Amino acid sequence: MTGNSAGGKKKQPRRLSASRLMAAIDLGSTAVRMNIAELFPDGGIRIVEELSHPVSTGADTFRHGRLLPETLRTILGILGNYLRLADDYGASFRRVVGSSALREAFNREILVDRVRHDTGLELELLDPVEESRFVYQALLPWLRQRQGNYSLALNIGGGFTEIMILRGEDFQIGGAKRLGASRLFHAAGQVGNQARAEILRALAANIVNSIRDYFQEYSISGFYLVNRFLYRAFINDSAAVRHPNDFVVAAEPLRRRLEQAHRLSHLELGRLFNLGLADIELLSPAMFILESFIDVVGAAEITFTGTEMLSGLLVEMGMLLRGENPFTAFRRQLVRSARAVGERYGYDRAHARLVTEFSLTIFDELREPLDLEDRDRLLLELAAVLHDVGMYISENLHHRHSAYLIKWSDIVGLNDNDRALVSQIAYFHRVETPSDEHLEYMAFPRPDRVRIIKLAGILRLADVLDRGHRQNIKNIRAEVDGDRLRLRLAMTGDLEVVIDALPKKADLLELVTGLRVVLQMEAF
Repeated sequence: MTGNSAGGKKKQPRRLSASRLMAAIDLGSTAVRMNIAELFPDGGIRIVEELSHPVSTGADTFRHGRLLPETLRTILGILGNYLRLADDYGASFRRVVGSSALREAFNREILVDRVRHDTGLELELLDPVEESRFVYQALLPWLRQRQGNYSLALNIGGGFTEIMILRGEDFQIGGAKRLGASRLFHAAGQVGNQARAEILRALAANIVNSIRDYFQEYSISGFYLVNRFLYRAFINDSAAVRHPNDFVVAAEPLRRRLEQAHRLSHLELGRLFNLGLADIELLSPAMFILESFIDVVGAAEITFTGTEMLSGLLVEMGMLLRGENPFTAFRRQLVRSARAVGERYGYDRAHARLVTEFSLTIFDELREPLDLEDRDRLLLELAAVLHDVGMYISENLHHRHSAYLIKWSDIVGLNDNDRALVSQIAYFHRVETPSDEHLEYMAFPRPDRVRIIKLAGILRLADVLDRGHRQNIKNIRAEVDGDRLRLRLAMTGDLEVVIDALPKKADLLELVTGLRVVLQMEAF
Protein backbone atom coordinates (compact mmCIF):
# COMPACT_ATOMS: atom_id res chain seq x y z
CA MET A 1 0.00 0.00 0.00
CA THR A 2 1.09 3.52 -0.56
CA GLY A 3 2.01 6.16 1.94
CA ASN A 4 -1.45 7.72 1.96
CA SER A 5 -3.42 4.53 2.44
CA ALA A 6 -1.50 2.35 4.82
CA GLY A 7 0.84 4.50 6.85
CA GLY A 8 -0.03 7.42 9.09
CA LYS A 9 -2.91 9.71 8.22
CA LYS A 10 -2.18 12.26 5.52
CA LYS A 11 -4.10 15.23 4.27
CA GLN A 12 -6.46 14.02 1.56
CA PRO A 13 -7.28 15.96 -1.61
CA ARG A 14 -10.61 17.69 -2.04
CA ARG A 15 -13.39 15.50 -3.40
CA LEU A 16 -13.82 15.87 -7.15
CA SER A 17 -16.64 18.12 -8.37
CA ALA A 18 -15.28 19.02 -11.83
CA SER A 19 -12.38 17.97 -14.04
CA ARG A 20 -9.07 18.32 -12.23
CA LEU A 21 -5.39 17.95 -13.05
CA MET A 22 -3.02 15.52 -11.34
CA ALA A 23 0.75 15.04 -11.56
CA ALA A 24 2.24 11.57 -10.99
CA ILE A 25 6.04 11.28 -10.82
CA ASP A 26 8.07 8.06 -10.87
CA LEU A 27 11.75 7.99 -9.87
CA GLY A 28 12.70 4.86 -11.80
CA SER A 29 15.92 2.97 -12.37
CA THR A 30 16.77 4.76 -15.62
CA ALA A 31 14.58 7.88 -15.74
CA VAL A 32 12.52 10.35 -13.77
CA ARG A 33 9.12 10.43 -15.43
CA MET A 34 6.04 12.56 -14.94
CA ASN A 35 2.52 12.25 -16.32
CA ILE A 36 0.15 15.17 -15.94
CA ALA A 37 -3.41 13.99 -16.43
CA GLU A 38 -6.91 15.43 -16.40
CA LEU A 39 -9.46 13.55 -14.32
CA PHE A 40 -13.14 13.89 -15.20
CA PRO A 41 -16.06 13.43 -12.78
CA ASP A 42 -17.08 10.17 -14.51
CA GLY A 43 -13.66 8.67 -13.73
CA GLY A 44 -12.12 9.17 -17.17
CA ILE A 45 -8.45 10.14 -17.34
CA ARG A 46 -6.72 11.99 -20.17
CA ILE A 47 -2.94 12.39 -20.28
CA VAL A 48 -2.08 15.97 -21.16
CA GLU A 49 1.72 15.85 -20.71
CA GLU A 50 4.31 13.05 -20.54
CA LEU A 51 7.91 13.80 -19.58
CA SER A 52 10.97 11.59 -19.14
CA HIS A 53 14.54 12.51 -18.23
CA PRO A 54 17.33 9.89 -17.95
CA VAL A 55 19.05 9.26 -14.64
CA SER A 56 21.57 6.64 -13.47
CA THR A 57 19.67 5.49 -10.38
CA GLY A 58 19.81 1.78 -11.26
CA ALA A 59 23.47 1.95 -12.25
CA ASP A 60 24.34 3.63 -8.94
CA THR A 61 22.38 1.21 -6.76
CA PHE A 62 23.14 -2.07 -8.53
CA ARG A 63 26.85 -1.24 -9.00
CA HIS A 64 27.72 0.77 -5.88
CA GLY A 65 24.83 0.16 -3.45
CA ARG A 66 24.14 3.88 -3.11
CA LEU A 67 23.15 6.97 -5.06
CA LEU A 68 26.14 9.03 -6.10
CA PRO A 69 26.12 12.78 -5.28
CA GLU A 70 25.69 13.82 -8.92
CA THR A 71 22.68 11.50 -9.24
CA LEU A 72 21.07 13.03 -6.16
CA ARG A 73 21.58 16.49 -7.61
CA THR A 74 20.19 15.42 -10.98
CA ILE A 75 17.04 13.91 -9.46
CA LEU A 76 16.34 16.99 -7.36
CA GLY A 77 16.91 19.27 -10.33
CA ILE A 78 14.52 17.27 -12.52
CA LEU A 79 11.90 17.25 -9.78
CA GLY A 80 12.14 21.01 -9.42
CA ASN A 81 11.59 21.50 -13.15
CA TYR A 82 8.70 19.05 -13.22
CA LEU A 83 6.92 20.70 -10.33
CA ARG A 84 7.24 24.12 -11.90
CA LEU A 85 5.53 22.70 -14.97
CA ALA A 86 2.85 21.16 -12.74
CA ASP A 87 2.33 24.64 -11.27
CA ASP A 88 1.90 26.06 -14.76
CA TYR A 89 -0.78 23.48 -15.51
CA GLY A 90 -2.48 23.96 -12.14
CA ALA A 91 -1.98 20.30 -11.18
CA SER A 92 -2.25 20.70 -7.41
CA PHE A 93 -2.66 17.00 -6.51
CA ARG A 94 0.78 15.39 -6.84
CA ARG A 95 2.49 12.21 -5.82
CA VAL A 96 6.07 11.08 -6.27
CA VAL A 97 7.09 7.42 -5.94
CA GLY A 98 10.33 5.49 -6.20
CA SER A 99 10.89 1.83 -6.98
CA SER A 100 13.51 -0.79 -6.11
CA ALA A 101 16.56 1.13 -7.38
CA LEU A 102 15.83 3.75 -4.71
CA ARG A 103 14.59 1.39 -1.99
CA GLU A 104 17.84 -0.58 -2.10
CA ALA A 105 20.16 2.44 -2.10
CA PHE A 106 22.01 2.77 1.21
CA ASN A 107 21.48 6.54 1.28
CA ARG A 108 17.82 6.50 0.17
CA GLU A 109 16.70 8.38 3.28
CA ILE A 110 18.90 11.30 2.28
CA LEU A 111 16.94 11.60 -0.96
CA VAL A 112 13.62 11.26 0.89
CA ASP A 113 14.69 14.06 3.22
CA ARG A 114 15.89 16.31 0.39
CA VAL A 115 12.68 15.78 -1.61
CA ARG A 116 10.63 16.68 1.46
CA HIS A 117 12.75 19.75 2.13
CA ASP A 118 12.90 21.02 -1.45
CA THR A 119 9.36 20.21 -2.63
CA GLY A 120 7.19 19.55 0.43
CA LEU A 121 6.27 16.17 -1.10
CA GLU A 122 6.69 12.81 0.61
CA LEU A 123 8.66 10.44 -1.60
CA GLU A 124 6.95 7.05 -1.37
CA LEU A 125 9.42 4.17 -1.75
CA LEU A 126 7.34 1.34 -3.15
CA ASP A 127 7.70 -2.27 -2.15
CA PRO A 128 7.70 -4.49 -5.28
CA VAL A 129 4.45 -6.24 -4.32
CA GLU A 130 2.96 -2.84 -3.55
CA GLU A 131 3.93 -1.70 -7.04
CA SER A 132 1.94 -4.70 -8.31
CA ARG A 133 -1.22 -3.01 -7.08
CA PHE A 134 -0.66 -0.04 -9.36
CA VAL A 135 0.04 -2.36 -12.29
CA TYR A 136 -3.13 -4.28 -11.47
CA GLN A 137 -5.20 -1.09 -11.51
CA ALA A 138 -3.72 -0.19 -14.90
CA LEU A 139 -4.48 -3.66 -16.32
CA LEU A 140 -8.09 -3.89 -15.11
CA PRO A 141 -9.62 -2.97 -18.51
CA TRP A 142 -7.87 -6.01 -20.01
CA LEU A 143 -8.53 -8.38 -17.11
CA ARG A 144 -12.26 -7.65 -17.04
CA GLN A 145 -12.52 -9.03 -20.56
CA ARG A 146 -11.28 -12.43 -19.42
CA GLN A 147 -13.72 -13.46 -16.69
CA GLY A 148 -13.32 -17.16 -15.92
CA ASN A 149 -9.97 -17.46 -17.74
CA TYR A 150 -6.50 -17.57 -16.24
CA SER A 151 -4.00 -14.87 -17.18
CA LEU A 152 -0.43 -13.99 -16.37
CA ALA A 153 0.36 -10.30 -15.82
CA LEU A 154 4.09 -9.65 -16.00
CA ASN A 155 5.66 -6.32 -15.06
CA ILE A 156 9.36 -6.30 -15.94
CA GLY A 157 10.83 -3.44 -13.96
CA GLY A 158 14.33 -2.20 -13.33
CA GLY A 159 15.02 -4.14 -10.14
CA PHE A 160 12.19 -6.68 -9.92
CA THR A 161 9.72 -8.53 -12.09
CA GLU A 162 6.23 -8.61 -10.60
CA ILE A 163 4.19 -11.71 -11.39
CA MET A 164 0.43 -11.98 -11.04
CA ILE A 165 -1.69 -14.99 -12.00
CA LEU A 166 -5.35 -14.05 -12.14
CA ARG A 167 -8.70 -15.51 -13.06
CA GLY A 168 -10.53 -12.67 -14.66
CA GLU A 169 -9.73 -9.80 -12.31
CA ASP A 170 -9.26 -11.99 -9.22
CA PHE A 171 -5.82 -12.89 -7.87
CA GLN A 172 -4.82 -16.51 -7.68
CA ILE A 173 -1.16 -16.05 -6.78
CA GLY A 174 1.46 -13.35 -7.11
CA GLY A 175 4.89 -12.22 -6.08
CA ALA A 176 8.01 -10.32 -7.03
CA LYS A 177 11.37 -11.75 -8.09
CA ARG A 178 14.75 -10.02 -8.05
CA LEU A 179 14.84 -10.21 -11.82
CA GLY A 180 14.74 -6.65 -13.11
CA ALA A 181 16.22 -5.43 -16.38
CA SER A 182 18.65 -2.97 -14.77
CA ARG A 183 19.67 -5.44 -12.04
CA LEU A 184 20.29 -8.12 -14.67
CA PHE A 185 22.27 -5.78 -16.92
CA HIS A 186 24.65 -4.79 -14.14
CA ALA A 187 24.92 -8.35 -12.82
CA ALA A 188 26.24 -9.46 -16.23
CA GLY A 189 29.24 -7.14 -15.90
CA GLN A 190 31.46 -5.69 -18.60
CA VAL A 191 31.96 -8.46 -21.16
CA GLY A 192 31.62 -8.92 -24.92
CA ASN A 193 28.28 -9.19 -26.69
CA GLN A 194 28.28 -13.00 -27.03
CA ALA A 195 29.36 -13.62 -23.43
CA ARG A 196 26.84 -11.04 -22.18
CA ALA A 197 24.02 -12.75 -24.06
CA GLU A 198 24.92 -16.12 -22.56
CA ILE A 199 25.12 -14.66 -19.04
CA LEU A 200 21.80 -12.81 -19.38
CA ARG A 201 20.05 -15.90 -20.74
CA ALA A 202 21.38 -18.09 -17.92
CA LEU A 203 20.54 -15.61 -15.15
CA ALA A 204 17.00 -15.06 -16.40
CA ALA A 205 16.31 -18.74 -17.10
CA ASN A 206 17.59 -19.87 -13.68
CA ILE A 207 15.23 -17.58 -11.78
CA VAL A 208 12.21 -18.21 -14.00
CA ASN A 209 12.73 -21.99 -13.91
CA SER A 210 12.82 -21.82 -10.11
CA ILE A 211 9.18 -20.67 -10.13
CA ARG A 212 7.99 -23.02 -12.88
CA ASP A 213 5.57 -24.61 -10.40
CA TYR A 214 3.69 -21.27 -10.23
CA PHE A 215 2.27 -21.98 -13.65
CA GLN A 216 1.71 -25.73 -13.74
CA GLU A 217 -1.62 -25.79 -11.88
CA TYR A 218 -3.14 -23.02 -14.02
CA SER A 219 -4.13 -23.21 -17.66
CA ILE A 220 -2.92 -19.75 -18.63
CA SER A 221 -4.47 -18.46 -21.83
CA GLY A 222 -3.75 -14.74 -21.43
CA PHE A 223 -0.28 -13.21 -21.13
CA TYR A 224 -0.17 -9.44 -20.44
CA LEU A 225 3.17 -7.71 -20.54
CA VAL A 226 4.04 -4.38 -18.88
CA ASN A 227 7.37 -2.91 -20.01
CA ARG A 228 7.68 0.31 -21.94
CA PHE A 229 11.00 -0.61 -23.63
CA LEU A 230 9.61 -3.85 -25.06
CA TYR A 231 6.40 -2.07 -26.06
CA ARG A 232 8.29 0.59 -28.01
CA ALA A 233 10.60 -1.99 -29.57
CA PHE A 234 7.93 -4.33 -30.94
CA ILE A 235 4.94 -2.10 -31.69
CA ASN A 236 5.96 -1.82 -35.34
CA ASP A 237 7.02 -5.44 -35.70
CA SER A 238 5.55 -7.15 -38.75
CA ALA A 239 4.07 -9.91 -36.55
CA ALA A 240 2.23 -7.46 -34.28
CA VAL A 241 -1.56 -7.23 -34.53
CA ARG A 242 -2.30 -3.69 -33.37
CA HIS A 243 -5.36 -2.52 -31.45
CA PRO A 244 -6.18 0.97 -30.05
CA ASN A 245 -4.57 0.35 -26.62
CA ASP A 246 -2.32 -2.66 -27.17
CA PHE A 247 -0.86 -5.04 -29.70
CA VAL A 248 -0.61 -8.82 -29.77
CA VAL A 249 2.20 -11.05 -31.03
CA ALA A 250 1.95 -14.83 -31.32
CA ALA A 251 4.49 -16.64 -29.13
CA GLU A 252 6.40 -18.43 -31.89
CA PRO A 253 7.05 -15.37 -34.11
CA LEU A 254 7.96 -13.37 -31.02
CA ARG A 255 10.43 -16.01 -29.87
CA ARG A 256 12.10 -15.91 -33.29
CA ARG A 257 12.30 -12.09 -33.18
CA LEU A 258 13.86 -12.24 -29.73
CA GLU A 259 16.40 -14.82 -30.81
CA GLN A 260 17.42 -12.65 -33.76
CA ALA A 261 17.74 -9.59 -31.50
CA HIS A 262 19.96 -11.45 -29.03
CA ARG A 263 22.65 -11.75 -31.72
CA LEU A 264 22.84 -8.00 -32.33
CA SER A 265 25.18 -5.49 -30.72
CA HIS A 266 23.79 -2.57 -28.71
CA LEU A 267 24.49 -0.26 -31.64
CA GLU A 268 22.60 -2.55 -34.02
CA LEU A 269 19.70 -2.88 -31.56
CA GLY A 270 19.49 0.90 -31.28
CA ARG A 271 19.26 1.26 -35.04
CA LEU A 272 16.74 -1.56 -35.37
CA PHE A 273 14.38 -0.33 -32.66
CA ASN A 274 15.17 3.41 -32.86
CA LEU A 275 16.09 3.56 -29.16
CA GLY A 276 18.89 5.35 -27.32
CA LEU A 277 21.78 3.56 -25.64
CA ALA A 278 20.33 3.88 -22.11
CA ASP A 279 17.08 2.26 -23.28
CA ILE A 280 18.88 -0.48 -25.21
CA GLU A 281 20.86 -1.42 -22.09
CA LEU A 282 17.54 -2.30 -20.43
CA LEU A 283 15.82 -3.64 -23.54
CA SER A 284 18.34 -6.46 -23.99
CA PRO A 285 17.94 -8.05 -20.50
CA ALA A 286 14.17 -7.42 -20.63
CA MET A 287 14.02 -9.51 -23.81
CA PHE A 288 15.80 -12.40 -22.08
CA ILE A 289 13.39 -12.17 -19.13
CA LEU A 290 10.40 -12.20 -21.48
CA GLU A 291 11.80 -15.12 -23.45
CA SER A 292 12.28 -17.17 -20.26
CA PHE A 293 8.65 -16.63 -19.25
CA ILE A 294 7.39 -17.53 -22.72
CA ASP A 295 9.28 -20.83 -22.41
CA VAL A 296 7.67 -21.85 -19.10
CA VAL A 297 4.16 -20.39 -19.40
CA GLY A 298 3.06 -21.87 -22.69
CA ALA A 299 0.63 -19.10 -23.70
CA ALA A 300 -0.06 -18.89 -27.44
CA GLU A 301 0.30 -15.11 -27.65
CA ILE A 302 1.53 -12.13 -25.67
CA THR A 303 -0.38 -8.86 -25.28
CA PHE A 304 1.88 -5.78 -25.05
CA THR A 305 -0.42 -3.50 -23.08
CA GLY A 306 1.19 -0.10 -23.45
CA THR A 307 0.30 0.61 -19.83
CA GLU A 308 2.60 0.89 -16.81
CA MET A 309 2.83 1.40 -13.09
CA LEU A 310 2.50 5.18 -13.49
CA SER A 311 -0.87 4.65 -15.19
CA GLY A 312 -2.11 2.72 -12.16
CA LEU A 313 -0.84 5.44 -9.83
CA LEU A 314 -2.97 7.96 -11.74
CA VAL A 315 -5.99 5.63 -11.43
CA GLU A 316 -5.58 5.52 -7.65
CA MET A 317 -5.05 9.28 -7.44
CA GLY A 318 -8.32 9.64 -9.34
CA MET A 319 -10.04 7.35 -6.84
CA LEU A 320 -8.88 9.57 -3.99
CA LEU A 321 -10.18 12.65 -5.75
CA ARG A 322 -13.56 10.97 -6.19
CA GLY A 323 -13.66 10.27 -2.45
CA GLU A 324 -12.86 6.54 -2.74
CA ASN A 325 -10.32 4.66 -0.64
CA PRO A 326 -7.99 2.62 -2.91
CA PHE A 327 -6.98 0.45 0.04
CA THR A 328 -10.59 -0.56 0.73
CA ALA A 329 -11.38 -0.95 -2.97
CA PHE A 330 -8.47 -3.40 -3.28
CA ARG A 331 -9.59 -5.39 -0.26
CA ARG A 332 -10.88 -8.45 -2.12
CA GLN A 333 -7.59 -8.92 -3.95
CA LEU A 334 -5.53 -8.52 -0.79
CA VAL A 335 -7.62 -11.17 0.96
CA ARG A 336 -7.39 -13.51 -2.03
CA SER A 337 -3.62 -13.05 -2.05
CA ALA A 338 -3.48 -13.84 1.70
CA ARG A 339 -5.55 -16.98 1.15
CA ALA A 340 -3.11 -18.05 -1.57
CA VAL A 341 -0.32 -17.77 1.02
CA GLY A 342 -2.43 -19.86 3.40
CA GLU A 343 -2.94 -22.55 0.75
CA ARG A 344 0.80 -22.63 0.12
CA TYR A 345 1.35 -23.54 3.78
CA GLY A 346 -1.57 -25.97 4.09
CA TYR A 347 -3.65 -23.85 6.48
CA ASP A 348 -6.97 -25.04 7.94
CA ARG A 349 -9.29 -23.24 5.54
CA ALA A 350 -12.49 -23.85 7.54
CA HIS A 351 -10.94 -22.65 10.81
CA ALA A 352 -9.47 -19.56 9.15
CA ARG A 353 -12.85 -18.73 7.60
CA LEU A 354 -14.69 -18.94 10.93
CA VAL A 355 -12.05 -17.01 12.88
CA THR A 356 -12.15 -14.32 10.20
CA GLU A 357 -15.94 -14.06 10.38
CA PHE A 358 -15.90 -13.93 14.19
CA SER A 359 -13.07 -11.35 14.21
CA LEU A 360 -14.91 -9.02 11.87
CA THR A 361 -18.18 -9.36 13.78
CA ILE A 362 -16.44 -8.37 17.03
CA PHE A 363 -14.53 -5.61 15.24
CA ASP A 364 -17.71 -4.06 13.87
CA GLU A 365 -19.21 -3.83 17.35
CA LEU A 366 -16.03 -2.34 18.85
CA ARG A 367 -15.09 -0.08 15.93
CA GLU A 368 -16.44 3.10 17.52
CA PRO A 369 -15.38 2.58 21.17
CA LEU A 370 -11.88 1.56 20.04
CA ASP A 371 -11.63 4.31 17.40
CA LEU A 372 -10.89 1.84 14.61
CA GLU A 373 -10.95 2.45 10.85
CA ASP A 374 -11.52 0.53 7.62
CA ARG A 375 -7.79 0.01 7.28
CA ASP A 376 -7.69 -1.65 10.73
CA ARG A 377 -10.51 -3.96 9.69
CA LEU A 378 -8.54 -5.16 6.68
CA LEU A 379 -5.34 -5.69 8.67
CA LEU A 380 -7.33 -7.79 11.15
CA GLU A 381 -8.93 -9.76 8.33
CA LEU A 382 -5.55 -10.60 6.81
CA ALA A 383 -4.16 -11.62 10.21
CA ALA A 384 -7.19 -13.82 10.86
CA VAL A 385 -6.77 -15.58 7.52
CA LEU A 386 -3.09 -16.31 8.22
CA HIS A 387 -2.85 -16.58 12.00
CA ASP A 388 -2.19 -20.33 11.98
CA VAL A 389 0.05 -20.73 8.92
CA GLY A 390 2.95 -21.36 11.30
CA MET A 391 1.51 -24.84 11.84
CA TYR A 392 3.29 -25.66 8.58
CA ILE A 393 6.58 -25.48 10.50
CA SER A 394 5.52 -26.71 13.92
CA GLU A 395 2.47 -26.68 16.18
CA ASN A 396 4.73 -25.77 19.06
CA LEU A 397 5.05 -21.97 19.21
CA HIS A 398 3.23 -21.80 15.90
CA HIS A 399 2.27 -18.17 16.49
CA ARG A 400 5.94 -17.23 16.19
CA HIS A 401 6.28 -19.24 12.99
CA SER A 402 3.10 -17.61 11.66
CA ALA A 403 4.54 -14.16 12.29
CA TYR A 404 7.73 -15.09 10.46
CA LEU A 405 5.97 -16.57 7.43
CA ILE A 406 3.60 -13.61 7.12
CA LYS A 407 6.42 -11.10 7.35
CA TRP A 408 8.38 -12.76 4.55
CA SER A 409 5.55 -13.80 2.25
CA ASP A 410 4.32 -11.80 -0.71
CA ILE A 411 0.78 -10.50 -0.20
CA VAL A 412 0.22 -8.65 -3.45
CA GLY A 413 -0.43 -4.96 -2.84
CA LEU A 414 0.63 -4.97 0.82
CA ASN A 415 3.75 -3.01 1.70
CA ASP A 416 6.48 -4.00 4.15
CA ASN A 417 5.14 -1.97 7.06
CA ASP A 418 1.59 -3.30 6.83
CA ARG A 419 2.81 -6.86 6.34
CA ALA A 420 4.86 -6.44 9.51
CA LEU A 421 1.76 -5.16 11.32
CA VAL A 422 -0.25 -8.18 10.18
CA SER A 423 2.54 -10.50 11.34
CA GLN A 424 2.53 -8.95 14.82
CA ILE A 425 -1.27 -9.11 15.11
CA ALA A 426 -1.01 -12.83 14.28
CA TYR A 427 1.92 -13.27 16.69
CA PHE A 428 -0.15 -12.16 19.68
CA HIS A 429 -3.21 -14.30 18.86
CA ARG A 430 -2.10 -16.81 21.51
CA VAL A 431 -1.35 -16.12 25.17
CA GLU A 432 1.67 -13.83 25.06
CA THR A 433 1.06 -10.22 26.08
CA PRO A 434 2.98 -7.46 24.28
CA SER A 435 5.83 -6.08 26.36
CA ASP A 436 9.14 -4.23 26.09
CA GLU A 437 10.83 -7.60 25.54
CA HIS A 438 9.13 -8.05 22.16
CA LEU A 439 11.64 -6.18 20.02
CA GLU A 440 9.71 -6.31 16.73
CA TYR A 441 6.62 -5.00 18.47
CA MET A 442 8.57 -2.23 20.21
CA ALA A 443 10.12 -1.15 16.88
CA PHE A 444 6.73 0.23 15.80
CA PRO A 445 5.74 3.80 16.71
CA ARG A 446 3.27 4.09 19.58
CA PRO A 447 0.10 4.45 17.43
CA ASP A 448 0.91 1.19 15.63
CA ARG A 449 1.70 -0.59 18.91
CA VAL A 450 -1.74 0.40 20.18
CA ARG A 451 -3.27 -0.78 16.90
CA ILE A 452 -1.55 -4.17 17.26
CA ILE A 453 -2.85 -4.65 20.81
CA LYS A 454 -6.42 -3.79 19.86
CA LEU A 455 -6.55 -6.02 16.81
CA ALA A 456 -4.62 -8.89 18.41
CA GLY A 457 -7.08 -8.81 21.32
CA ILE A 458 -9.99 -9.23 18.92
CA LEU A 459 -8.23 -12.01 16.99
CA ARG A 460 -7.30 -13.85 20.18
CA LEU A 461 -10.92 -13.87 21.32
CA ALA A 462 -12.20 -14.93 17.89
CA ASP A 463 -9.69 -17.78 17.78
CA VAL A 464 -10.88 -19.33 21.04
CA LEU A 465 -14.45 -19.49 19.72
CA ASP A 466 -13.28 -22.23 17.37
CA ARG A 467 -11.05 -23.93 19.89
CA GLY A 468 -10.02 -27.34 18.65
CA HIS A 469 -10.95 -26.34 15.09
CA ARG A 470 -14.28 -28.15 15.49
CA GLN A 471 -16.54 -25.51 13.89
CA ASN A 472 -19.11 -26.08 16.66
CA ILE A 473 -20.02 -22.39 16.75
CA LYS A 474 -21.78 -21.53 13.51
CA ASN A 475 -22.47 -17.86 14.06
CA ILE A 476 -22.07 -15.10 16.62
CA ARG A 477 -23.55 -11.74 17.45
CA ALA A 478 -21.63 -9.19 19.48
CA GLU A 479 -22.96 -6.28 21.53
CA VAL A 480 -21.58 -3.95 24.16
CA ASP A 481 -23.86 -4.16 27.18
CA GLY A 482 -22.72 -1.76 29.90
CA ASP A 483 -19.35 -3.00 31.09
CA ARG A 484 -19.68 -6.27 29.17
CA LEU A 485 -18.99 -7.48 25.67
CA ARG A 486 -21.73 -10.02 25.20
CA LEU A 487 -21.20 -12.68 22.56
CA ARG A 488 -24.37 -14.54 21.58
CA LEU A 489 -23.42 -17.88 20.08
CA ALA A 490 -25.30 -20.26 17.79
CA MET A 491 -23.57 -23.62 18.23
CA THR A 492 -24.02 -27.35 17.92
CA GLY A 493 -21.56 -28.62 20.52
CA ASP A 494 -20.50 -28.18 24.12
CA LEU A 495 -19.54 -24.65 25.22
CA GLU A 496 -17.38 -25.91 28.09
CA VAL A 497 -14.14 -26.19 26.08
CA VAL A 498 -14.47 -22.53 25.07
CA ILE A 499 -15.38 -21.38 28.59
CA ASP A 500 -12.32 -23.14 30.04
CA ALA A 501 -9.94 -21.28 27.72
CA LEU A 502 -11.75 -17.94 27.77
CA PRO A 503 -9.90 -16.29 30.70
CA LYS A 504 -6.52 -16.61 28.98
CA LYS A 505 -7.81 -15.74 25.51
CA ALA A 506 -10.05 -12.80 26.42
CA ASP A 507 -7.51 -11.14 28.69
CA LEU A 508 -5.90 -8.89 26.08
CA LEU A 509 -9.18 -7.51 24.76
CA GLU A 510 -10.50 -6.99 28.29
CA LEU A 511 -7.28 -5.12 29.09
CA VAL A 512 -7.76 -2.85 26.06
CA THR A 513 -11.49 -2.21 26.40
CA GLY A 514 -12.20 -2.61 30.11
CA LEU A 515 -15.11 -4.82 29.05
CA ARG A 516 -15.72 -8.26 30.51
CA VAL A 517 -16.41 -10.88 27.84
CA VAL A 518 -19.59 -12.88 28.45
CA LEU A 519 -20.69 -15.86 26.36
CA GLN A 520 -24.32 -16.73 25.87
CA MET A 521 -25.84 -19.56 23.85
CA GLU A 522 -28.78 -18.46 21.78
CA ALA A 523 -30.94 -19.78 18.97
CA PHE A 524 -30.79 -17.55 15.92
